[in-house]
Amino acid sequence: MTAARSWLLAVLLLGLGLFAAYRIVAVTQADRWAIEDPARALQWMPHHPQALLTLAESQLADGRIDQAAATARRLLAAEPLEGRGFRVLAEAAAKRGDDTRALALYRIAARRSPRDLHTSAWLTRHHLLAGEYPAALAHIDVILRTSPTLRTTLLPLMVTMAADEVFAADLARVLQQRPQWRAGLLALLQRAEDPRAADAVMSALRADGGLSEAEFDQWIAYLLRQDRWGEAYGRWVGSIDLQGAALPLVYNGQFEQPVSGRGFDWRMARIPGVSVEFAPDGNASGLSAHATFRSRPVPRVNLEQPLLLAPGAYRFSARMRADGLRSDRGLEWHLACAGPAGSLASSERVEGTFGWRTVTMDVTVPVIGCQGQWLRLRNPAPSGTAQQVSGDLWFDDVAIARHPSQE
Repeated sequence: MTAARSWLLAVLLLGLGLFAAYRIVAVTQADRWAIEDPARALQWMPHHPQALLTLAESQLADGRIDQAAATARRLLAAEPLEGRGFRVLAEAAAKRGDDTRALALYRIAARRSPRDLHTSAWLTRHHLLAGEYPAALAHIDVILRTSPTLRTTLLPLMVTMAADEVFAADLARVLQQRPQWRAGLLALLQRAEDPRAADAVMSALRADGGLSEAEFDQWIAYLLRQDRWGEAYGRWVGSIDLQGAALPLVYNGQFEQPVSGRGFDWRMARIPGVSVEFAPDGNASGLSAHATFRSRPVPRVNLEQPLLLAPGAYRFSARMRADGLRSDRGLEWHLACAGPAGSLASSERVEGTFGWRTVTMDVTVPVIGCQGQWLRLRNPAPSGTAQQVSGDLWFDDVAIARHPSQE
């Protein structure tokens, strides 16, 4: 190679090296200033996408609509797939009052930049105002998945809107797909002051088989907290298989089925000092409840049941036996209203050792202040050491029937 050619090659390589170095510096500087000072960044790289986007958004915020649109077109010329450029054009069209063009551009922006919060927010608002709830919910789902911090804003909004049965039905269909925010929304629904939203959404989910057993139980508990015992009872009855049998006033009073803790079945409360198991008893058919007391203060046996008794007179009965049952005042069955009417009746107290016998009590449910009741086997002694209990107690055939005088 001649000296002249070598010199030319060296010059060419030097030029390429200088150009590459400049590009590195330019890109570095443009990246550095793209957000803080886009004009400065564009001096280094006239087609820097982030700098163009920042500049276009700034121009739009300042009311320079035409300049923002021009900058957005420069951005799209450099990055044709950048959806946020279409979003700037859409915002510009909206500010000019051209909602039709704005909608078309926002839809393009959503397809190309599905995670863009501004685009999803605008489309959400548009579809909500138009009553196009499935489309709005699709964008809300995107927002909640990409920006979880917005759940504190959007979930209460959906709860409020769910009072509209049409929106609630569409929301239920989305919830059936089990989005990430489902549990949060269901919990919020059941804390809302207006019960219509929870009723509409939970009913729609239940009708389509979209509620898990745990979620259904939470719904029943919510209805009870709302003092809507009749509705809770009706919902619960619809969930059990009676196999053609009549529903007794005390459900599962013979403990023929496993205690579920659901609805108006027996519930197991956690009370230190007493435990309950269900096992065959040699002196009774089937299973009996067996309570064991460990010489500690206990306010009641940790087995109770909510009831729904209509106003009127009733007779309670239960078969019981005990072995070495010791307490200060004995134990008694107690029936109390969930409402302001309070205590209704208490049975005779049992203690000591005795074989199977039937304990009864008469009770009258008032017309007012007693929308539901609680049946418990309690310790009437004052709280503290006076409530100490030891020994064993069995009970079975727990039932309530209309008083003979009303038959």
